[in-house]
Amino acid sequence: MPFSSIDPREIHQLGQVIQNSGKGLAECAARLLAILNEVELDHPGVAAIGRVGQWLTEQAPDLYRRRDLAYEAEKVDVDVFGNPLPGAIVPPGAVRVDEARIIPAQIRAQAAQAAALMEAAARGDAGAADRLAAFEKRMSDPRFATALIEKLGPQGLATLPAAMGSRVRRALDAADGSAEAVRRHNGDVLAMLGRALATATDLSKGAHVTRRLLEELKKQGRAEVPVPGMGGQLTVHGYWAIGQILAAAPNAPYSGSFMTTIGHDMIRWDRDFLKANGEWPLARDTDAYDLPAPMDTRPFPGSGDIGVADPVAALLTAAGTTRESAQALIGSRDLLTYLMKDRRPQWAMGDHGASLGAAMEAAMKGPDAPSKRLAVMATQIWSDLLAPHMTLNDVGAVEIKDPSELDRLSGARLAMGRILAEHTDDIVFAHFQRPPRLPDDQLAGEVDGRATARFNSTDLDRVLLDVAVDDQAYQALLHAQVAHLRGEIDYGLATRDQDMTDNMIVLDSGALGHLTEARRTALVSWGKQADAADEALCKLVEAGVGLVPIPFAQQVGKLGVKTADSLYDSFVRNGYAKAGDWLVEQSGHAGRRTAEAFSEAASNRMAAQELVKQMIASSAVAHGAYKREDLNQQFATGDPPRVKDPILMSRDDYDGFSRWLTDNSTVPADFGEAQQSVSVGADTFQDNIRAGIKREE
Repeated sequence: MPFSSIDPREIHQLGQVIQNSGKGLAECAARLLAILNEVELDHPGVAAIGRVGQWLTEQAPDLYRRRDLAYEAEKVDVDVFGNPLPGAIVPPGAVRVDEARIIPAQIRAQAAQAAALMEAAARGDAGAADRLAAFEKRMSDPRFATALIEKLGPQGLATLPAAMGSRVRRALDAADGSAEAVRRHNGDVLAMLGRALATATDLSKGAHVTRRLLEELKKQGRAEVPVPGMGGQLTVHGYWAIGQILAAAPNAPYSGSFMTTIGHDMIRWDRDFLKANGEWPLARDTDAYDLPAPMDTRPFPGSGDIGVADPVAALLTAAGTTRESAQALIGSRDLLTYLMKDRRPQWAMGDHGASLGAAMEAAMKGPDAPSKRLAVMATQIWSDLLAPHMTLNDVGAVEIKDPSELDRLSGARLAMGRILAEHTDDIVFAHFQRPPRLPDDQLAGEVDGRATARFNSTDLDRVLLDVAVDDQAYQALLHAQVAHLRGEIDYGLATRDQDMTDNMIVLDSGALGHLTEARRTALVSWGKQADAADEALCKLVEAGVGLVPIPFAQQVGKLGVKTADSLYDSFVRNGYAKAGDWLVEQSGHAGRRTAEAFSEAASNRMAAQELVKQMIASSAVAHGAYKREDLNQQFATGDPPRVKDPILMSRDDYDGFSRWLTDNSTVPADFGEAQQSVSVGADTFQDNIRAGIKREE
């Protein structure tokens, strides 16, 4: 990338000389032309002088931008004329400036045209909005986007959404049905602006806005902005306006640097404002004296509320587009605690934390150490929120008091369920090892080269109790647990490791007991039928989910035992929940299969035993872990004979195979341990919650 050595002070002086020279030549050409016109003469040299003057005038801004870049590189503050402020230390010698960040005057001019069209469109000029469409693809060009954002400036970024909201208010007051169209056009313009803002604030790009502009944007965000067209009677905060821009382009790739500068300050502003003023309502269309959202920003799909404009929700939604952005925004315990705890009343007025959940999911689901660290941190914060709601009823059973208070963050339950589902491997061992609650710098570790999450069992049980009341969240957790057990049993039989197989049956069944007991307790606390807690797992077992081996399991016998490890990794590469979903799709009648139900499970504890039995059977067939004698059976096929895939067996075939396998498996395992371990896990869940209640008392 080319660089130039530049002294910013010399550039400033040179820019002034060139700018003055350009203006002088342009004035000279104009005077000469006037004189020649009087005597009806013409001369090509006059036009040439005029063009030179114009060219010099156009070059001055580029020189001033070079000066600004040089000052920025050395963090020198300047006044509005580009001169160093009093007391500023200008380092001697040349400063190296990245030429790639110099934006040509032509692009600046085009960006200025787009900025003018945006301002006109905000005022209601439909023609301007139509002409603006020609620049839509330019919003992802770093140079054009940077020039546009610099042209609008922080004040323009705050004023445009406010002006658009003002037009919506007038349309709503007129009650002529025009508000929907106004909002649609506003959304188109703001979406373009949102993509430009995301591009221009990405400091990894060759061209981007200066740190100085970001600091000015933070100041503008906390300032009150008069709403155009309201006669000075109404103001909004700059961050409200920024939130509308973010909401218009929720999939724009905002960078981690944007989240740590503007994003962090926006959350702190929200915290400071609510602390000083108490809860503040999110303006809806029915609030005649507030500024409505410039576009349709319903808090969640299917909501009847229109115009709910929560800037922090928009910020979190934008952060949820990438893991980098999400981790940058909510990576600190301080901000995450505020969002999960203190802001709960505010979430109840909007999306009930769905946007927060989206950002948490993006930040915490991955296999990397930062994801695992944040996942553990979130369970600790969530657990502390739940602790005061834990109580014992008259018969000593665990219940939730005031469960409706916990529903304020109900929109985040599904995301938290998915997060925990992806860390099922760590959760299984957390319930077994029972580590104490650890400080932030110890929340993640490494085992065999892989990052691990160091959950505390009591924290997990509290969070499971709240999350498991959500049907979809519980399904994600349950499917992930089934997939983990499926993979471990399959791996154990593939490697002929009986001890490992037995141990994983005990550990996974225990974790399954924690989960199913959390579901049962949650349903009772929320006034639902406890029997429904057994339904989900029993249905999976009855559909034969355990009879489905992991994909390509048969290759282990052909390629060697080491293949088992890579096959298992491939199985869960896209996540435990997805692997569990795949198993469910392959079982029962899914995909036009004709498998029959092979279980009469009546409870989770019996279902767990049957689940393990199914998994051992299917893995034994997949890996040939059975004796070859006496294979003249109805469940055998081929020549030489081999056992059929259990999922394709009839009921009679499977019953005969189950009895036969008991005496002919080469890797015997006591699947009866599963039933006992589920019971132990359920009892431990209750003990964990009770112990926490006593500590709170």
